[in-house]
Amino acid sequence: VRNVPLRRAFIVAGIIETGGELYNFYMPIYGHSMGLSASLIGIVIGTYAVGVLVTRLVMTALVRRSSEETVLYGSLALAAAACVVFPFVTSVYMLAAISFVLGVGLGCCGPLSMVITYNRAPEGRSGEAMGLRQSVQKFTEVLVPLVFGTLGSAFGLGPAFWMDAVLLGGGALIMQADARKRAAALAARANS
Repeated sequence: VRNVPLRRAFIVAGIIETGGELYNFYMPIYGHSMGLSASLIGIVIGTYAVGVLVTRLVMTALVRRSSEETVLYGSLALAAAACVVFPFVTSVYMLAAISFVLGVGLGCCGPLSMVITYNRAPEGRSGEAMGLRQSVQKFTEVLVPLVFGTLGSAFGLGPAFWMDAVLLGGGALIMQADARKRAAALAARANS
C-alpha cells in the first residue's frame, strides 16, 4: 500500500467499480421514473453491454498505439461525460445512445485496471496486489449503494449521476497524470 503508483491503481479500480455499480443501480430506477417498460429498460441496459463488447474488441489495438494509462484516462473521461448528460435525457433512444457511450467508456476500464495493478505490483507480489484490488472492489460494492442510495433519496437521481461523473473524472485525472509520467519515462529511455 506504500507503493504510490500501485495505491493510485487501487483508487482507480474502486472508482471504476463505482461507475458500473451506479449505472446498474440507477438506470432501472431512472428508466422507471421516465415511465419506461421493463423491456425498454432491458434494451437500454443491453446497449450498455454492446458498448462494453465493442470496446473490448478494439482495446488491444488502442493500447498498442499508446499505453494502458492513456486508454484508461480516455475511457474514464468518456464515461464521466456520459454520466453528466444522463439526467438530462428523456428520450429512450438518447438514453440507449448514452448507455452505449457509457459502456464504451467503462468497457475497457476493468481489464486495464487489472493490467496496471499487475504491472505496478512489486516483484513476486502480484497475487497480493490483485487480491487487494479485488478487496477494494468488493468494499466499493458494499459502500456505493449505501452512500449513493442515501444521496439519491435526499437529492434525486441527477446529483447521484453527477457525483459519479465527478468520481470518474477524478479517476481520469489520476490516469492522465500517470500517462504523462509514463510517456516522459519512455522518452527519457529513448533519448539515452
